[in-house]
Amino acid sequence: MEKNCLFLRNSIYRLYRMNRKLFRFFLLLAFIISQYLIVIYTIQNIPGRHSRIDIISDVAKYANPLIGTAKDGHVFPGPCLPFGIVKVGFDTDDRSDFNGGYTTRGRITGISHLHVSGTGGEPKYGVISQMPVMDRPEDRFRPDSYSSERSFEHFEVGYLKFGLKRYQIMVELTASRRTGVHRYTFPPAENSAKVIIDLSHILSFGWSARYESAAITSISHNHVKGVGRYKGGWNSDGQYTVYFCSQFNVNATNYETWWNTRINKNTTSYIGVSFVDKIGAILTFNTIKNPVIVSRVGISFISTDQACENAESEVPDWDFDKTREEAVMAWNKELGRIQVTGGTINVTESFYSNLYRTMIIPSDRTGENPVWQSFDKKGNPIPYYEDFYTLWDTFRTSNPLFTLFQPERAVDITSSLVDIYVHEGYMPDGRSGSWNGMTQGGSNADMVVAETYLKNLDVSGKIDWELAYSALIKDAEIDPWEKGLSEGRLYLTDYKKYGYIPFPDDGRTGYANAQCSRTLEYSANDYSISLVAKGLGKIDDFIKYKKRASSWENLWCSDKTYDGVKGFILPRYIDGTFNMNFNVDKNFDGGWNTFYEGTSWEYSLDVPFDVRKLIELSGGPSQFETRLDKTFSDKTFLGTYYNIGNEPDFFHTCLYHFIGKQYKSVEIIREILATSFKNSNDGIPGL
Repeated sequence: MEKNCLFLRNSIYRLYRMNRKLFRFFLLLAFIISQYLIVIYTIQNIPGRHSRIDIISDVAKYANPLIGTAKDGHVFPGPCLPFGIVKVGFDTDDRSDFNGGYTTRGRITGISHLHVSGTGGEPKYGVISQMPVMDRPEDRFRPDSYSSERSFEHFEVGYLKFGLKRYQIMVELTASRRTGVHRYTFPPAENSAKVIIDLSHILSFGWSARYESAAITSISHNHVKGVGRYKGGWNSDGQYTVYFCSQFNVNATNYETWWNTRINKNTTSYIGVSFVDKIGAILTFNTIKNPVIVSRVGISFISTDQACENAESEVPDWDFDKTREEAVMAWNKELGRIQVTGGTINVTESFYSNLYRTMIIPSDRTGENPVWQSFDKKGNPIPYYEDFYTLWDTFRTSNPLFTLFQPERAVDITSSLVDIYVHEGYMPDGRSGSWNGMTQGGSNADMVVAETYLKNLDVSGKIDWELAYSALIKDAEIDPWEKGLSEGRLYLTDYKKYGYIPFPDDGRTGYANAQCSRTLEYSANDYSISLVAKGLGKIDDFIKYKKRASSWENLWCSDKTYDGVKGFILPRYIDGTFNMNFNVDKNFDGGWNTFYEGTSWEYSLDVPFDVRKLIELSGGPSQFETRLDKTFSDKTFLGTYYNIGNEPDFFHTCLYHFIGKQYKSVEIIREILATSFKNSNDGIPGL
């Protein structure tokens, strides 16, 4: 059981993905760190499990923020702090690839302050946009048409520099935790240099993500305050409100608000009441004597006053270069917890670049929760995290990694999940914009909570484990019904009644019904709960959930043979018979999405908590080895038997270990690393 517990951390299920590239960098980390391949990684040995690590070298210089920004990687490459709130960067009009705002091509439409990274589905955020422009007689400024091509771009950890070709303006960006810092170098001009704030700006495919309303609450020669309200995005419903405070180090010669295409002169505020009221502000500067202007933009989810305080406390002296240096120091502190020796520069850069990306999201919003405030028994604020995007991906990748080199962070994230349960009724699988949603499979916060408990990370006693256990039991026992795509376990009543989710479903969930993969994942969730129950001395519960964790076996059809392999997870009807005509190497077979973004072949190996039983049902070690050999026969590693970009497949490379053929795992992993990852914009594999 202890061995099963160890393997529990390495794998299980994955994210809402219009693309198949989400968190490929996490897979690379799992390969390199857990298998110690290509180079030798030494996690620094320091007194005390949770003591901080001194910086030994400037490791941030090895991180390339642009890896994974092309071909549906959707990585956010702009300045931010580890787990920071503000992620400031430019957005483009290339809607085919702009989930993270940045794309390799397309016109720049704004510089916004909130982004997610590496995510699929519909975009989220890209709000509170501030952009410098020039108003010339030959190129008159219009608030509805001010985009520009880029003349150049340069990215480093904590720093971005680029040119706006249309305006001959150079822009530099850096960030603190809740503040974006801008430095503009304008062409010398008396009253042509302008900064436009556009509160209607948002990243959207036109589905659910939309601008709702906004207000400029105060404007003067050196500041603009206001609020934007937005709705939807990847986790669909739920309005979220973002306050901002933009301050400038020099006075403007003129200031105005704007509404749609109309510029409002001599106004100090403007309130929009609906989505048709696109509003913002314009400041005009004289740049003849001093073409360089610095702006600090504080962001808050509480109030404009809080946004101003954030900007003034985090960037008190308007020092752009100091803020940039502090951002690099913050990244060095976290990246330097793991030291690399040996290997090539390319491998070192690949390692630190991917490690860097694990700490862009989730966002530590402690002190910025607009809905509630929570305190522990000692009166300390309970941490609050958002942008879990999603635990279906990260419970087997970055979350286990945090337990190794960010144990304090792992405890804080777990504490936040339990606190969300207290106030929302369920722990989230995904959460963004202060709303839970969506669930793509199991209740995978269970896995994160269980791992934190089983590894005994909470040495200071921050977490109320009886309360955490009640959150686990809520997931295991209470059917969320119509909320099943946002939290809890969809079709839980059927799972408990039949020991599997029958096929076909009622069709009410469309894309994410996935009876077979949900049955597998609920089994894994129950297994994790059984281990926590045993640790807490709840032996009856341990026996109950350990038994229920075998539910996946109810979908195993030993009579199904395909490509010389016998035994597969298949859809099963309510009368107990199997759909024997189901094609095991297709995702949507007959229009039914019974396996979430994967095939039966892939999911039939996704039982990392009970590999011994899986080998037995597959016909024993020899037949299991044949099955694995066929699984990895497609050397693109993007096939229907194995897809390196598919979360349920992440653990498959390690399965040779269970039949004593570890060398085959090593060979496959080395081949994947050598052929599928590179230090370029498209350096993350996938479709």
